[in-house]
Amino acid sequence: MKGILLVLCSLVLLPGCSYLFPVSNQPPEAYITSISPEQVTEGDIVTFAGYGTDPDGEVVGYLWTSDIEGELSRSPTFETDSLSVGEHSISFTVQDNNGAWSDEVHGSVEVLPEVAEPATIDSFSATLSHIQRGDSLSLSWDVSNATTVFIDQGIGTVATAGSVEVSPEVTTTYKLTAIGGGTTVTAEVTVTVQDPWPSITLTPVIDLTGFVRSSGVDVTGDIFVGDDDANRGIQGFVTYNISGIPADAIIRRVIIDMSGYQIPYHPPFPDLGCLGAFVHDFPRLHGQYRWQVDADPIERWCFFDELDTPTDSVGFRDALQEKVGKGRFQLRLQFADMHTDGDNLRDMLHWPRAGYPALTVEYELND
Repeated sequence: MKGILLVLCSLVLLPGCSYLFPVSNQPPEAYITSISPEQVTEGDIVTFAGYGTDPDGEVVGYLWTSDIEGELSRSPTFETDSLSVGEHSISFTVQDNNGAWSDEVHGSVEVLPEVAEPATIDSFSATLSHIQRGDSLSLSWDVSNATTVFIDQGIGTVATAGSVEVSPEVTTTYKLTAIGGGTTVTAEVTVTVQDPWPSITLTPVIDLTGFVRSSGVDVTGDIFVGDDDANRGIQGFVTYNISGIPADAIIRRVIIDMSGYQIPYHPPFPDLGCLGAFVHDFPRLHGQYRWQVDADPIERWCFFDELDTPTDSVGFRDALQEKVGKGRFQLRLQFADMHTDGDNLRDMLHWPRAGYPALTVEYELND
């Protein structure tokens, strides 16, 4: 028995018999090559790079972790833009082919909160600064970098850009408030509301209204404008009695309604160009035939839909203001681009007495 034990002990000491006792595995080592950049703003990209070595095998696994986020990646190199705000302590470890993990190595990255741009009000305006009670207007605005935009006077929260129609009953100041980027900014628009202005509607004086062409004058009260089949230009003449307007009136608005016309023959649009209204003072319709134009019209109509729509005319307003207190306001209606198109056709507009051009005049008294 002792002999057998001696033989076994001798075998243990023989060269090449070391496999009878397993050799322990040596763990790998981890290295962080870079964490770049080390300070970023939230949403920016951070790149991580590392590697490992194993003295008695090979590295087969990787693990990156953050003390805030937890596991980040299992690749030796990666990038991310989703790190949350804060000071991250980064750990990196590697695993060898025998399943052993290295000691952790450490780095850090600081993620700063994104700095928001301050809110700014690029524009806040009203289409009108003065209105009559019962009228409406539009408020328009454009705001940048705002999370909340609010307009008072019952309008409420609105988009960062837009418009809204309002109809204040009294003079009102609208305040727009924009909040964003840690700032609050405001802008104001004031709309003055006035009582309705007095108004008067004027219609032409029949015996000082008519038309004229080179062959003569017609003062029966019908208004024709255009050309005839002899290629003669026809002008209409219109006289308004404005004695009902107080001499100290300030004309605020004149609405001209031309929609009562007829087309007795051929339409003058577009061949004759645009119809113009010109201020023309005359004592009587006698010898007044002139188709040449030496002044700009106070209003123009180039299409039938323009004639069909009453026009709020600044030109009529300014021209009538100069005549206030003089009793009469007289006009010439004429196709000024050409007196005839030479087609030997009657191209004309006709205003009978029942469809006379009407002026609605709004004014206030000069206190």
